[in-house]
Amino acid sequence: MRKSTLNKTLSVVALAGVLSFSSCSSNKKAAEQQVKKSFGEEVKLPCLSESYDDADYFKAMGTANSINAQNARTGAWDAAKSMLLRRLGGFVSGLSADYTRSVSGDAKQDKVQRLIESEMNTLVQKEINDAEKTCEKIFVDEAGNYNSFIAIRVPKKELLNKILDKLSDNEELSIEFNREQFRKYADEKMKQMQEQQKR
Repeated sequence: MRKSTLNKTLSVVALAGVLSFSSCSSNKKAAEQQVKKSFGEEVKLPCLSESYDDADYFKAMGTANSINAQNARTGAWDAAKSMLLRRLGGFVSGLSADYTRSVSGDAKQDKVQRLIESEMNTLVQKEINDAEKTCEKIFVDEAGNYNSFIAIRVPKKELLNKILDKLSDNEELSIEFNREQFRKYADEKMKQMQEQQKR
């Protein structure tokens, strides 16, 4: 008798568990459908994982849409380079401002900062034009349009070494430029940029 009662009790508990799980599952599906209804289908972007900086590279991704496949590819390349240029432009201006504040007197600060930014911007532009492609995807939609996704990267260490060499060779900066101190500020700024992307 006890065994029969125990079996019935276990069956009721198991059934309740199944119903509860089914209820949770259906509630989750209903919530997901409501989100889709309100905002549309979630888009999972190709190459997205290759667009976030890591310890070794500055990275960016560009997208473009066109009725012509080559135009879509060219547009995605340009968009990726433009994105990276904007981010590195912020890196250049922030780094030069931080560095010149620490080493130059007020009278020389503006001039030194302009010189550093000019040299760095020229070099950054060249490095972005030579950036390595790390991911490329192209899709054709129902209308026959091409959707292109391209991710690129620039090596941090190589870029920093080139910047240091260029600034070290500038005669106007010879007294004001401290290579090791500049490297320290650059490393800090690159870490900050990487952390900001994670947020």
